[in-house]
Amino acid sequence: MISVRPLRQRRPVTGTVLLLLAGMGALLAGCQSPGRESPELARQRAEAAAEAPAVPDSQIDEQIHRLWKEKSPEMNSRLNVTVDRGEVLLTGNARDPDMRVDAVRLAWQADGVRKVLNEIKIADESSLSDSATDAWINTKLWAALLLDGQVKSSNYSIETVNQVVYIMGVARSGVELEAVLQHARELPRVRQVVNYVRR
Repeated sequence: MISVRPLRQRRPVTGTVLLLLAGMGALLAGCQSPGRESPELARQRAEAAAEAPAVPDSQIDEQIHRLWKEKSPEMNSRLNVTVDRGEVLLTGNARDPDMRVDAVRLAWQADGVRKVLNEIKIADESSLSDSATDAWINTKLWAALLLDGQVKSSNYSIETVNQVVYIMGVARSGVELEAVLQHARELPRVRQVVNYVRR
């Protein structure tokens, strides 16, 4: 007697199998020949290189202390510097607003500085009304820079003393710098804008 085996039924392809096949296809499509780099990987590599500090933090610290000493030996005794991957934190008590402005301006002059965080206090505060006006100007200008998509606001420091706005930092282009200065000039109550920005 001849036995007849039933035909095997095909199973439907499940969603899991389809997902696995699609994933393998994406992996194979992403493979590059040796020596070739995908545009995305190249972009990530370039961004990582841009973030890496070109100048060691210890050298940045030394430069700032030297610049401060040349300006006024008192600055080094009253103020402190902390550097982390090119970002500079300034702390301490300045004698007056002018010393605070000079400290930030000189910090931006050091090679390799990517950002300056100013936490310097002023021992001899000016009148309450002047301080309130200066704080108002600072707040308005920061808001304008943050809302401007053409400006990288973290590249700048702003100090306002007696309604005079001091802008310090590093501009990516002349167009960006002009936009920053224009924002400052357009604010009410600003008597003068002083530009200490490097390009």
